[in-house]
Amino acid sequence: MIPDERFDFPIERRERAPSPGLAAVLSVFVPGLGHVYAGRLGAGLAWFLATMFGYWAILVPGFPIHLASIWFAYEAARRFRAY
Repeated sequence: MIPDERFDFPIERRERAPSPGLAAVLSVFVPGLGHVYAGRLGAGLAWFLATMFGYWAILVPGFPIHLASIWFAYEAARRFRAY
């Protein structure tokens, strides 16, 4: 049986790539949420716990951890788009 070329086409499953900007904004409001949005659930939970511990301990370590969470969420979404 000869395959019909009309039906011989690759089926692509495209996932919508996360927006780096939206990932950063989500992390501003809830630390780690940008990572979850970018598909990194474990990293999101770790950033949330680390940031909350930093804010609980003293405000000074919490703020830099929160900023790092925002930056790394942006980078995670940007790297996801690159692949």
